[in-house]
Amino acid sequence: MAVNIVINQRHLQIQLKQLETVWQTVINNYNLSQSAKVLHTSQSSLSKHIASLENQLRADVFVRQGKRLVGLTPIGKQLLPHIEKIFVEIRTIENLTLDFQNPTKGELSVATTHTQARYVLPWVIKRFKQKFPNVRLVLNQADPESIANMVAQGQADIGIATESLLAKDNLHCIRYYDWYHHIIVPVGHELANLQLIDDLSVIKDYPIVTYHGGFTGRGAIDKVFAQSKIEPNIVLTALDADVISTYVGLGMGIGTIAQMAFEGEHYRNLVKIPTEIFGKHVSWIAVRADGEVRSFTKAFIAICQEQFG
Repeated sequence: MAVNIVINQRHLQIQLKQLETVWQTVINNYNLSQSAKVLHTSQSSLSKHIASLENQLRADVFVRQGKRLVGLTPIGKQLLPHIEKIFVEIRTIENLTLDFQNPTKGELSVATTHTQARYVLPWVIKRFKQKFPNVRLVLNQADPESIANMVAQGQADIGIATESLLAKDNLHCIRYYDWYHHIIVPVGHELANLQLIDDLSVIKDYPIVTYHGGFTGRGAIDKVFAQSKIEPNIVLTALDADVISTYVGLGMGIGTIAQMAFEGEHYRNLVKIPTEIFGKHVSWIAVRADGEVRSFTKAFIAICQEQFG
């Protein structure tokens, strides 16, 4: 995003690139080196932009420890939401212009979890690419909180996750699909012949392999055990169902995975047992609520909504 406009007021002459430097520095955790990479410039140039802006304002925007930037000053904190609004509008103008020039060409950045990317989105992405072959699709895998932040800060166009998205006030969330956790056990396990597990007491005495905290509904699993005053014997946690399934197959315990993550043809040594004891979960699609997205971004969301009727 190239911005070279100078805003002239009676006492100030602020360049948008100075404000962009502040914005990128904040969303990149005050790392000037990383911000310089994002802006395709040098770290020294960013330092000059910051110094020039602070000279104009006659106040420090950043808190410093030696040469390091570690936070925002009181005036910096007050300025940040206004700077954010400026760049939301710039992105909107850019998106409207690009759609007018060529609505079927560009880049779409989707931030999502491994579970969504691996088990849910292939159907969507295949159909999207058939309709928009000239759109470069960037799939960013991250934890739910990072996904929410990436969309909120304009680093991703779309976020897809179960947790965290609803917690951001500036995100517009669209219901994607509902799902449950299921139990997986090795073939021949004493639970393998069960058609349904509807009571937590059935699994309370078994070692459990499950998701890391904050991933794929793990919080709901912990909550159910806590409400039942049962201490689960969790022997291993992992980020994704592939790893959980591998270690369940090795006999380390029973597993809890998202229902869409079990692929019978890949796990012939495992049995999936349906359960609703950990409650229903909702996966959400999120975009920023205060800006206009590209037409192909809307098309991607529409394809997602077609997937589950």
